[in-house]
Amino acid sequence: MRSRYRWIGLVLLGGMLGGGFVAALLGNRASAVDWTRARAVVFESDDWGLCGFLPDHDTLVAFGTTMPQESRYPPVYGGSTLEDSTAVADLCGVLVAHHGRDGMPAVLQPNYIVAALACEPLAGAEEYGGRLLARLDQQYGWFRFELPYLPRLYARRGLLPAMRAGIQAGVWYPEFHGNYHYDPQRRRDAVAADPIAREAACHGVLPFPGDSKAWELGPWRDSADLMQELDAALAVFDDLFARRPASVIAPDYTWGDRCEQMWSRRGLTVIQAKREQRHPRYAGGRPLARARKLVARTGDRLRHRGRVYLERNCRLEPVQTLDTVAVVADCLGQIRKAWRSGEPAVVETHRINYVHLDEAVRRDGLGALASVLASLQQGTEGLPLYLTDSELAQLDRRGTSWCVRGPRIVIRNLSRSRRVIVIPRAAFDLAGAPREADIAAGPVLVAIPPGQSHVLGPW
Repeated sequence: MRSRYRWIGLVLLGGMLGGGFVAALLGNRASAVDWTRARAVVFESDDWGLCGFLPDHDTLVAFGTTMPQESRYPPVYGGSTLEDSTAVADLCGVLVAHHGRDGMPAVLQPNYIVAALACEPLAGAEEYGGRLLARLDQQYGWFRFELPYLPRLYARRGLLPAMRAGIQAGVWYPEFHGNYHYDPQRRRDAVAADPIAREAACHGVLPFPGDSKAWELGPWRDSADLMQELDAALAVFDDLFARRPASVIAPDYTWGDRCEQMWSRRGLTVIQAKREQRHPRYAGGRPLARARKLVARTGDRLRHRGRVYLERNCRLEPVQTLDTVAVVADCLGQIRKAWRSGEPAVVETHRINYVHLDEAVRRDGLGALASVLASLQQGTEGLPLYLTDSELAQLDRRGTSWCVRGPRIVIRNLSRSRRVIVIPRAAFDLAGAPREADIAAGPVLVAIPPGQSHVLGPW
């Protein structure tokens, strides 16, 4: 009898997988660009702005062995910390030294966490930007900090100017990651219930009991609260970078349908790493759960034609292994495989590779990125095009794009015919064009031949 049920299950699973495959074929809209010829590369990097895991070496020595051990993060994350001006400047230095065939430098998309929930002394926190949310006891309270303001232990002098310098150089293109990267109430409850966790939190330690499943966008969270947090986070992003984000990646890759609806209502229709989605409704690694995820993902592509789902098909995570050379070689192989398959190469590379309390780890990460970029620059295929998510989405849909990179507006036509590209006046303002410049008060129309990129500026 059991054997019979097993066969029935396998038949149902095969049918679902087969249906998902057919649906995927039907749902894959033809791109307006021949990505094989375009040789596009996009770098997406998560966790920037996150005040964690530890603020400094002293805290690592004092609390490194008391942090929760159930966390699913690789061991190297035990030395993770908030970036400083040196880390950002060094990374930008690697990027600006390597150019694509349009003359523009390589560009990184740091996906930002824009706020911090910090356990701070009640006296003084508001003076450096904290907003009191609740008292923990007579001495400490929970405070919300919004970038560029930071908790006292995570103070990073010169960080904001370094970020802005990278943006002006055209190599730093921020996108949106989330508010805190965890459910703030679950963190508060866990810290209140555990004296060791409380002591660690008061010293700037981010990990807490149960953190591995305390997802910021967890299904238990109230939709109204999530919408309010999203609006607050987007306002912070807008103030910090003078524009709305163009794409989003959920913290911990965990989100559901309602999150995509919220993002879409706020204009966030470019969604990173759809294939990596940890859908709360289809948890677990069993074949049936994986099949349901495949069908759901394909259904999203079919139903939501206004959304652009970007897939990370390459990895550059050198500090999670001892063989950095092999990681670089694998990444280059994945990039070239993507090109041969008619896809843009979308490279996942987390902040941990470039920011760490161990200087040797940071050097390894920077060296790996430099090796990848140098190899692409010297490759026999010809120079690549370094794109942002915004450009990638526009090109895939229309074959044309425009993007503000520092004081420049980059215009591309990767279609097969001459096109007219409409550039809003606001783009010139963001790029710093003076008001007295000979630019129309309304949208500007630019005609561009097929297969070309033009750069307007700098101003």
